[in-house]
Amino acid sequence: MAITSKEINLSQLDSELGNKGLVADFNDNAKKLILPSEGSDVTEAQLESAIAAHIAQSTEQTIADKLASVGLSVPDLKEALGL
Repeated sequence: MAITSKEINLSQLDSELGNKGLVADFNDNAKKLILPSEGSDVTEAQLESAIAAHIAQSTEQTIADKLASVGLSVPDLKEALGL
């Protein structure tokens, strides 16, 4: 179990640990609780080390990202809307 106030991207952190499974409680930003899920072999030392090295990547997509995911661009959308 680890407690941190650091910005955490849980799926990214789990990936950095080898996709072994993590669960978290982020209800208190000053005391985010992160622990291995049931059946995970991640040790407390591995978890704390990974959190210390972790730099959370944003999961928010921009409008341009969302349009690109369906093969469009901002100019394409403007043209379609007659703008």
